[in-house]
Amino acid sequence: MQHGSKSGLFVVTLGWFVDSVKRNTRLSETLYSVKSIGENGLPSGELNRIVGVPGSEKSFLPSPAFEDDKSLGRGWRTPVKSPNKQQTFGGPVFSNSFVYIDPKVSDDMKEKVVEAVTREGATLLDNWFIGCHASHIVCEGPSIRRYIGLANNIVSPLWILKTTKEKCIQRLVHLSSDLAEQTNMILESDQVAGKVSFGESPHPVALKYSYSLPHGVNVNIEERLKTVELAKLGVRNRRTRRMQSCQVSIHPITPSILLESICWTISEPTSSARIYTESSWIEDVSEHHPSCFSGDGGNSEASSENFSRVLRESEKREVILKCHFLTILFPLDRFGELGPSSRSFFSNHGFTRIQILEHIYDFYQENMLVEEINLAIHTDSRHADRLRSIYASKEPVEQGFVAFKRVDFIGRRRSFEKLKRVNEESNGNLYQLLIRA
Repeated sequence: MQHGSKSGLFVVTLGWFVDSVKRNTRLSETLYSVKSIGENGLPSGELNRIVGVPGSEKSFLPSPAFEDDKSLGRGWRTPVKSPNKQQTFGGPVFSNSFVYIDPKVSDDMKEKVVEAVTREGATLLDNWFIGCHASHIVCEGPSIRRYIGLANNIVSPLWILKTTKEKCIQRLVHLSSDLAEQTNMILESDQVAGKVSFGESPHPVALKYSYSLPHGVNVNIEERLKTVELAKLGVRNRRTRRMQSCQVSIHPITPSILLESICWTISEPTSSARIYTESSWIEDVSEHHPSCFSGDGGNSEASSENFSRVLRESEKREVILKCHFLTILFPLDRFGELGPSSRSFFSNHGFTRIQILEHIYDFYQENMLVEEINLAIHTDSRHADRLRSIYASKEPVEQGFVAFKRVDFIGRRRSFEKLKRVNEESNGNLYQLLIRA
């Protein structure tokens, strides 16, 4: 009663719910508003209505409301809300919300968004992955392609700032996942068409994610200079920390094996990754009973449930590689004819488990590059046969690129084993991904 009106909540009797269910519509809350609370803790007069007569079908609505048709119409009317804005809040606007800010948001804007959402009770997330508990994704421009169809609330920094300033949730358009995926395809096709209109040759492969620096006709020299200055600042900060005695070694020792205890299929989202509970028992079972871990004669999914568990949030966020750079050699095909493909990553604070898993997942969700396809059509596998059929079909020729995901070419070789450091130096950051069928 004290906080309901301030928080934009309706305080009604139980009769509102019962009568609304009976009439299969949302009745007006004003006719069931609670005026006072009795000694028994129930709204005054509610106890008599609840007890009532056994089997009675009488309405909880006060009788004068049904005396005429006009009153009846008022009882059935749904309150009209503003089409542009939702209910104004007296408390924090983003209470119990989890906000992730895209890395490509400018630093100045990011500082404003961080200050605004934290002031309004939100929790900031350092990383985003498919299926995480982020309630709002803050991004700008082309970055929307990374999240559309995979997140519910994708908003701009200006939407956040206006919401916090007015203490009112601004208009937010939601899309179903299937429609959002179609929108993603439209955005990608528009990007290719835009490059053609500017006289540029479209990229031969439609990539879902981009790891390169800002480029293209929409990026001016000022943005590139800003990117360069931020990179130089990061180098100076790391150099300063290295020069301080007994704090951080110049070249930290890197582990020879990474993620050895992870049980995961690289074609599945990172939220499905699990961790082994008894590694010594697993090695013993896999040695004496290989059928338990193979696809022949055994249920690998059922067995993995018995000796693994879901990763805790602390385990996902734990930094397991304290280097700023990580280079991974990714297998490309089932039988290893193509050899590995390298991809380098940078992180100013080192790499967590979930970051490395996301990099692996994103790599195999991308379409194969034109150089990879030109080699892959000569390999010997049924996946190569399917690639050759698509490569020679009419549609890719007209579009100018072949859409064939790496995960589709890897075949059944999708079970994650570990990352093994390639060079023998104790401070190397080159790791080979080991996967099996």
